[in-house]
Amino acid sequence: MHRFDIGIVIVSYNVRHFLERCLLSVQNAVVDGLKIETWVVDNASVDGTADMVESQFSEVNFIANADNVGFSSANNQAIRMMDAKYVLLLNPDTILEEKTLKMCFDFMEGKPKAGVVGVRMIDGAGVFLPESKRSVPNLWNSFCKLFYLSDLFQSSKIFSGYNLGYLPEHETHKVEVLCGAFMFIRNDVLDEIGLLDEDFFMYGEDIDLSYRILKANYEVWYYPETTIIHYKGESTKKGSFNYLKTFYGAMQIYVNKHYGQGDARIFAKVINMAIAVRGLISGIGAVLAVVFRPILDMVLIVFMLYLVKAGWANYYFENNHYYDESPIYWIFSGYALIWVFVLWLNGYYDRNRAGERSFQSLWIGTVLILLVYALLPVWLRTSRAIILLGTIGSYIIVTLTAWFTGLKKSKQNYRVKSPTIAIVANQENAAILKTVIESTMDYETCYFIAPNQDQYHSFFTNTLASLPNIVKKLGISEVVYGSEDVAMKDIIQSMTDIGQNVSFKIGSAISQKIIGSDDRNAPGEFFSLDVKYKLADFRMLRFKRILDLCLALIFIPFIPFLWILSGFSSKIVENIVQVVLGHRTWVGYTGQQQDYHFLPELPQAVFPINANDIGIIYDQKDFKAINTAYARNYNIWQDVKIVLTSALSIKRYK
Repeated sequence: MHRFDIGIVIVSYNVRHFLERCLLSVQNAVVDGLKIETWVVDNASVDGTADMVESQFSEVNFIANADNVGFSSANNQAIRMMDAKYVLLLNPDTILEEKTLKMCFDFMEGKPKAGVVGVRMIDGAGVFLPESKRSVPNLWNSFCKLFYLSDLFQSSKIFSGYNLGYLPEHETHKVEVLCGAFMFIRNDVLDEIGLLDEDFFMYGEDIDLSYRILKANYEVWYYPETTIIHYKGESTKKGSFNYLKTFYGAMQIYVNKHYGQGDARIFAKVINMAIAVRGLISGIGAVLAVVFRPILDMVLIVFMLYLVKAGWANYYFENNHYYDESPIYWIFSGYALIWVFVLWLNGYYDRNRAGERSFQSLWIGTVLILLVYALLPVWLRTSRAIILLGTIGSYIIVTLTAWFTGLKKSKQNYRVKSPTIAIVANQENAAILKTVIESTMDYETCYFIAPNQDQYHSFFTNTLASLPNIVKKLGISEVVYGSEDVAMKDIIQSMTDIGQNVSFKIGSAISQKIIGSDDRNAPGEFFSLDVKYKLADFRMLRFKRILDLCLALIFIPFIPFLWILSGFSSKIVENIVQVVLGHRTWVGYTGQQQDYHFLPELPQAVFPINANDIGIIYDQKDFKAINTAYARNYNIWQDVKIVLTSALSIKRYK
């Protein structure tokens, strides 16, 4: 007999806020007398995970690894210490329905030959995740997956074999492979076939485990009667080349382990080819995602300026060739570059920022152009009228390109205006969640939705049951669910009913925190009333980065002097290089990592704040207070002052 019915193991790596929500969903599970033990194995996170688990979830067994030992090894650490009839491998960026554990337990109890069961998974945008059910990789279905054929023909039995796209997502089926984000396993089966293969550092271990369960003549089941949210992308940058290399490298380990030597060689060649192709596509896509909009705007602005120039020359000077003698292409390119640079600097091209501050940015750019214009020789000047008309034309262009490119993306990934929000919570909690939202972001309008049908009050616009129908009518682009007032099953059902053109978030009025993720391949969002740091603003970080580069350029001519001052140390040159590469910042946090891990991330500092206060002894509490004040009240001139006052004492920072 086992002491526990279900043993849950969660491997965590720098996903503190999502882990907190995951553990809360486990805590809220309806177990009807089942005995459950929960283990968290942390792979050397630096985001305060240990403090959070130990302070908020004292019932959880916590293992803190000094190094990142990988997913398989970390799971095995906890499994070896468990005494449960069933083992649940659970990702930290998941949220369970209230009855998920009980339903899976009952399902396995009713099927003695079932070795493992998985459930239906949706991402943070409410979209079904096809990896919820898969088949064992073979040469053909892997080829279709790696070369996008399964994406093009998602319901084809021929091409979608990898993710079994031809099997209905809402029907229970025997399958071959489940996702490691949720695997509810019979412990006796693990005793028979062994634990996770630790040769797999990350990815592939779920395929290997599923296949070994099948080979031992046990069944693998996909059970969609309960659904969980899986915020993919929180621990890994899914689109990166490193991810692709790690993922397909894991597949290679799997192939070498389970295929004959000849087949393994063929499979390895296919995988290596896929890594090259997918890596190239990923790299090109990443570059285009960054530069496409700015380059498009620049080209269109230059073309627009040519049209304005022709019209102005004909109207004002009555001479179409008036500007032919001047280097007009370079002048207009300079104008366009300044406008686009200010737009970028102000965050216009950042994800989820399209449409914000465009008018303000263009006029700031115009002022800069006019200041430069006044210093130019006459033969390089065009006309102030062309500049002013160009400003108006540029505004029209960037608005149109934002609208056009917005049509090519899902609404949740590319917003052209501040969102219209609906908060689903009881009156008191809804007011708290609204305060959290107001402290962290701008929005157009906020509606309040009653969680239950019987809550008729003028405070509410409508009820949760009617939400799918009123989203379009009210133009709602974001829905925030109050976890204290809405059951997770109802939240998941609502997300599914509304569809994927809305951004979904889950908030807690008690903790005053909100989490969400609009894109399965991108890190999620986290909002909190007690977290309002200027250094969390993308624009401040950009200004800080530009300041770092400018100071590095200023220091370069003085390297001989600084070299002598530092006692002929090469550290000054190394610091300049590291700052230029973005590996260090001139001014940043002080103390040890535990003194600032909870703050917006910065590179290691050349000049830690307050480190030049010689003779003052600080303890950990002081360091945390100093770092918090720096992040909360960041001022670019403070950095300049610290660098100037510290430069003459550069020897002490070797």
